[in-house]
Amino acid sequence: MKKLTPQQLATLHSHLIGNGSNDALMGELLDHLACEVEIYLWKGYNFELALEKISEEANVKAIQYLRQNYQHELAMTETQLQEATLDDIVFEFRNKAYGAYDLRQSYQNTLRTALFMGIGLFLMLIALSGGLIAKQWSFSSPLMLLWFLGSSCVAYGAWNWYLKNMQEKVQMG
Repeated sequence: MKKLTPQQLATLHSHLIGNGSNDALMGELLDHLACEVEIYLWKGYNFELALEKISEEANVKAIQYLRQNYQHELAMTETQLQEATLDDIVFEFRNKAYGAYDLRQSYQNTLRTALFMGIGLFLMLIALSGGLIAKQWSFSSPLMLLWFLGSSCVAYGAWNWYLKNMQEKVQMG
């Protein structure tokens, strides 16, 4: 891995300031951007091209979203700070700020989608293998019913996945 020079880190710092980052986010975002740039440098990109690549993702809109989310999730009143234990501050609030909370919320939907698609593909495989063994494909056979049920399950799973991805894109802005 290639290390960044202090001048390159200063360039990343000024990029974050130019895109509206605040002091509370600066250290964490600078670390993440530096890691991304180091990966691009390791792949053979020059610093300017690597900066351009990460600038596409770390733009004003993304940094404003993080800043609003950070302030919303981690802003604690004096009373909350006095009542919160160290574990509350380190784990509970940090997980929400870093997206672990959002990831856990989507587990149920992901599991349902995977279950429907898995069952559907299994039913389609049984119908296909039964049709190949019988060397005939009748539209009024039980195998066709399995094929129809399987393709319906796969279609439902794919549609559910598509809707969830579109919903996430709309939420991200």
